[in-house]
Amino acid sequence: MQTASEPLVWVPQDGPQRDLLECPIPDVFFGGARGGGKSDALLGDWLAHADAYGKHAKGILFRQSMPELEELQGRALQIFPAIGGEWRAGPRTWFFRNKASLKMRWLERVEDANKYQGHAYTWIGIDECGNYPTPEAIDRLRATMRSAHGVPCFLRLTGNPGGVGHEWLKERYIKPAVPGQPFWSEAQKTWRVYIPSRLQDNRILMEADPGYVDRLYASGPSWLVKAWLEGDWDVSVSGKLFLRSWWQFYSVVPDLLAIFQVWDTGVKDREDNDPSACLTIGLHRVGWYLLDAWKERVEYPELEHQVPIQFAKWRAAGCSQILIEDASSGASLIQSLRKSGRLPIKPVRHKNKIQPAYAISPLVESGRVFLPQDGRWTSAFIEEFALFPNGPHDEWVDCLTFGILDGPKVESAIPPKPQEPVSYLPPNKRRGRALPDDDDIRWGGGRK
Repeated sequence: MQTASEPLVWVPQDGPQRDLLECPIPDVFFGGARGGGKSDALLGDWLAHADAYGKHAKGILFRQSMPELEELQGRALQIFPAIGGEWRAGPRTWFFRNKASLKMRWLERVEDANKYQGHAYTWIGIDECGNYPTPEAIDRLRATMRSAHGVPCFLRLTGNPGGVGHEWLKERYIKPAVPGQPFWSEAQKTWRVYIPSRLQDNRILMEADPGYVDRLYASGPSWLVKAWLEGDWDVSVSGKLFLRSWWQFYSVVPDLLAIFQVWDTGVKDREDNDPSACLTIGLHRVGWYLLDAWKERVEYPELEHQVPIQFAKWRAAGCSQILIEDASSGASLIQSLRKSGRLPIKPVRHKNKIQPAYAISPLVESGRVFLPQDGRWTSAFIEEFALFPNGPHDEWVDCLTFGILDGPKVESAIPPKPQEPVSYLPPNKRRGRALPDDDDIRWGGGRK
């Protein structure tokens, strides 16, 4: 696709990137370490495929969400136009001078894969496939890999250890053979190979951004960062994101910059509803103080009543914001509560649980999250985090994650101004349940 008079805009780096572009194996998993040049390798592999098969090269490149896809598209915009690629926003497709075409799409769930039934592609790329908890959506796309012109079809995946897809990737690509050695998958009748890529293989990044490693250490727990740097697939995620020994404890509540509450709702369209949970969090200059925790399996309208009840417990102390997960039952709860116009609701949302948990794990490890020394819920709280992500419940994990990532920050926090307690529900709406006794809370002296 590139003429002799045009300058080179991208060439594979020697090592794993070049190995990928020269690999004839139809099913390749590339990566292992963060910063190993995975996204560039995918784009370059597509260019090699398009250059070889011209108008008969039909490709599609996925990431899990639109924001992630935009990041990948940004890199494509730096490379493809210089060699004749034309982006057409309507069909969200790149068209090249030799008539090859590459669609840019997002693939969040299995239902998204079903939309491509009847399509035909000779090249499928999926970036950061470790974000998928199972390979089902990816496998569903295999039926679209075909060519009426005899073009060989390729599946290219990238990913890192430690994500929600860690175990299936390890079982499918890492354990069957040593890195670089092709092996036959009898179950899916295809040849596969794992091409590892580490940070030191991406010499361009290491030279251009020497501070990347330091920032990586701040983005996850130390054991996981080590796995990211070394591409270590023997690491076990379960029980290591939040060690029991990391938590700090307090007996007296210090002066706080802000107080807020976070809700994770569990009302689903089934009989065995998950519990709903609420955390009351105090922001301090050194970290976050967890003041109160509530969890109960409730249905509407009791869930709707519980929000103002929990808020009233801490309003006098200065609680000024209520974060609620804006998904499924949480979205319905937000709508119902906003009708009253009395509560300071802020919707929050994250597309998965593991990645946000990575972000707050270093804060717990560094001793910046404090629990009440003698809180009646403290032991259960620590246990839920210790078992995450394979424990039976994760409601408090979600609450703390939302609170730290989406709640008030030190720079913008305003010291809470104590106010008189106010009931946000008339007596006939409390369903016979009184507000908690004020003596149950001792502000400034810790929990009883």
